[in-house]
Amino acid sequence: MRAGGCSTLQQSLTAEAAKVVNHAVTLAKRRGHAQVTPLHVANTMLASPTGLLRTACLQSNAHPLHCKALELCFNVALNRLPASNSSPMLGSHQSQHPSISNALVAAFKRAQAHQRRGSIENQQQPLLAVKIELEQLVISILDDPSVSRVMREAGFSSTQVKSNVEQAISLEICSQTPSSVSSKSKETNQLAQPVSQSGTKLGKPMSEDVRSVIDNLMSKRRKSIVIVGECIATLAGVVKGVMEKVENGDVPEALREVKFIPVNLSSFESHSRIDVEQKLGELKNLVKSCMSKGVILYLGDLKWATDYRATLNEQRRGYYCPVEHMIMELGKLVCGIGETGRFWLMGIATFQTYMRCKPSSSSGHPSLETIWGLQPLTIPAGSLSLSLITDR
Repeated sequence: MRAGGCSTLQQSLTAEAAKVVNHAVTLAKRRGHAQVTPLHVANTMLASPTGLLRTACLQSNAHPLHCKALELCFNVALNRLPASNSSPMLGSHQSQHPSISNALVAAFKRAQAHQRRGSIENQQQPLLAVKIELEQLVISILDDPSVSRVMREAGFSSTQVKSNVEQAISLEICSQTPSSVSSKSKETNQLAQPVSQSGTKLGKPMSEDVRSVIDNLMSKRRKSIVIVGECIATLAGVVKGVMEKVENGDVPEALREVKFIPVNLSSFESHSRIDVEQKLGELKNLVKSCMSKGVILYLGDLKWATDYRATLNEQRRGYYCPVEHMIMELGKLVCGIGETGRFWLMGIATFQTYMRCKPSSSSGHPSLETIWGLQPLTIPAGSLSLSLITDR
């Protein structure tokens, strides 16, 4: 994508995100590269001492030398990229305007699509009108295979770093008052991470609802919990309340060090089988490393998954589906370690969404309830709607 396309894409970024991309363009031009790639953007993000990406990397490997090694690996990867036909020293028009690579365009689209799904206001706008926040761009760049490969070479797991980023965003939202959240569109959009994928303002949870979720986590018989209710914002608020109690240590000792790992199924939509296998390997290693303390894979609102599966028509069933691959592998994780390990799967759903998670003779494939062994927990506790979702 040439200069005009680059300008159009940057108009879809917030000022903070556009600043990072502009620095990446400058880096590509200085190195004489023909294209700006996710590697340029990741390298630029990592260069900021207090940036979100570097902070998340330090959480994974606390020693600063590990980040230095990662910088060197990115530098080596950039050195391998093909140079422009004309040298930047000659000042030609082409060298002044490196094009945007297809991989970076894909990263922009991933971030934009996810941000649009994450906000009711954004869902009512055309996709190109949605402004991409820096946080969403960081997450999308970490999903790029070339970036994941470089991080792996330096001893980092892009899946774990991405989880650190999403958890940092979640905790930032949790620390804000409701008025500050509603007054800033940035925070509203960020509700897509990992606390609320619906993008609606988080409802204030009742303490008994939060306690009910914690009690269910303590039950050895419940390993796949879907919190079901009428309002997705209230459900997201309950999950936020659980996260806060875990963070503050206000839970039974068995849950005090449990780690929430957000899993965004929509981010796998355009991945190849190789990419999915790589991400799965990283996720399994991350789960294994957290098993002694406990780990909760948080899927957020299950509506996207049910909607996506409903679109899998007959023509597509003979082809590889990365999302379905991920869904089945999560089911294997639940069956493989759920019974013996400190491992949980958690999601939220309205009553309507959960009904679509149940077995149906017309679907043509196993239900999410069957694959994951989902067990509903209604909010508020004791809701009369329980009969609607448990009646076979």
